Amino acid sequence: MTGVMVQLRFLEKARCELGLRVLSSIVLATITVALVLLGGWWFAGLVLILALIVVHEWFAMSGCAGRWAAMAAIVGVWFAMAVHGSLYLALYMAVFGAIGTAMFSLVSRGGEGGPWAAAGTIYAALPMAALLWMRAEEGSQWLLLWMFLVVWSSDTGAYIVGRLVGGMKLAPKISPGKTVSGAVGGLTLASIVAMTLASMIPSDEIRGLILGAVVAIAAQAGDLLQSAIKRRYGVKDSGSIIPGHGGVMDRLDSLVLAAPALAVAVVIVSTLMGAPHG
Repeated sequence: MTGVMVQLRFLEKARCELGLRVLSSIVLATITVALVLLGGWWFAGLVLILALIVVHEWFAMSGCAGRWAAMAAIVGVWFAMAVHGSLYLALYMAVFGAIGTAMFSLVSRGGEGGPWAAAGTIYAALPMAALLWMRAEEGSQWLLLWMFLVVWSSDTGAYIVGRLVGGMKLAPKISPGKTVSGAVGGLTLASIVAMTLASMIPSDEIRGLILGAVVAIAAQAGDLLQSAIKRRYGVKDSGSIIPGHGGVMDRLDSLVLAAPALAVAVVIVSTLMGAPHG
């Protein structure tokens, strides 16, 4: 009888957590879509705030010194993109900001933590620069909304298929819960969504399928990267700011690699196919 009661409490808790997770996802998705459509300083402000929170969570999780140096570097990257519109200056700021943060950490901690301090800076700076660069293009709100839908489809497909099918683990040493079937399910659903949305634009289905696959694969790689980082530091969540999800890093893990990958892929595919990017 006691065992049954424990199981019922566990199921009830799981349902409450799932409900909270779904509600948080709806709220976050609504805010994201609204600010992507608004663009301008609204979107740039959101991206900066999220990047600064990611830096805070990274340094809190890793215990490295140099949090404020990393935040200063992030502000520099944001200023280069949002104010000057210079991707090259932004990348310059990201690289030298990471080096400066690493040196500060090494000096403060007696030669320890430098590489991880630099990694935290780059982890937040690159997706921020990619998002701001893409949103600066005319009509880019549709590209970014497309990307978010593809990423969300990849996460949803991986979760549902992984739970229903199970099977071989994708990377058991990094994330024991992820399966090969889930990865295939996420890639499949994301590709279908990407091509369906792209079909609304004449002669764009092939490009949509290619870019969709790139985004889906990068999103899953970003998820695994986040799992590896948390496993490295022995934590379950990067924070607790988002009900049902944990930290901002936990929620944005798929975008960390998906946004830069899409930015690069758009340029390459558009060049090869002779279509303007953006």
